[in-house]
Amino acid sequence: SALTSPLPPAPSLADDSDVTAAPPSSSPPIIVIPSGDVKKLFNEGRALEAQGNILAAQRLYSKVTKIAPTFIYGWSSLGNTLVAQGQLPAADESYTKAVSLCRDNNRNYESSGGKNARRCDDLYLLLLNRGSVRLNNQMPREALEDLSLADSLRGRPDAVVLQNLARAQEINGYYSSSDRSYNTAISMTANEVNPFWLRASMVKYQLKDEGGAMDLLRRVENRFPEAPEVRAAYATILWGKGGEDNEESARKKFLQIPDRQRKKYGDGEFLEGVVAWPPRMKE
Repeated sequence: SALTSPLPPAPSLADDSDVTAAPPSSSPPIIVIPSGDVKKLFNEGRALEAQGNILAAQRLYSKVTKIAPTFIYGWSSLGNTLVAQGQLPAADESYTKAVSLCRDNNRNYESSGGKNARRCDDLYLLLLNRGSVRLNNQMPREALEDLSLADSLRGRPDAVVLQNLARAQEINGYYSSSDRSYNTAISMTANEVNPFWLRASMVKYQLKDEGGAMDLLRRVENRFPEAPEVRAAYATILWGKGGEDNEESARKKFLQIPDRQRKKYGDGEFLEGVVAWPPRMKE
């Protein structure tokens, strides 16, 4: 199978350990820290999720959102379990509710000068999660909006935010911006080769930085030598360099891919819709 998923890495899920309390208001108060039965159910759900019992955790989080529909992290945690099961449209809805509640809470905080509310500090994480889901759910423009805002709100370079932002920029055709984001993310993970480095090498190739593309790709190949997508990308870039020796090496590299997988990399629909290679990689 391919080294990377068609779209970005799995989303970095919000850490709900540092939540804060909610303001009183004439409408149902937005809850940032749960209490009573809601707190008990929520903590049980988190324990089940940590144990890998995603379905049981989802049932508890769903119950939490019914009991306390204005609890921000009930919705975000429900979204996390839906992502784990591949239920992306439902996860998007849950994250959207969490984002909306967090924003409303922060408006209350700002308008009261911090007196009538506790701030929701995790908006960037909620947007990161939703943006990552939207990348995987064929919503590239909306994903780019979420991830750009997540990057801005983060306030400092964050490797997980940047690699997702770079992917969003890439699939929206902003290759120079994508290259910069990938470069920063790579600089923060330089001691450990990550699968997203393969995407970064393809963006460099798209920008006609063949040397930079090959330098990254060699490191990826050393880390994942048998991954079909790595072999296919390596063969493609070698072939693009021209010359009999490069073309012969490219053919040998391509033939190292198992037959069933190799056929996929000759299929334009696979390259366009599944692995979503940049245009120059598909030429």
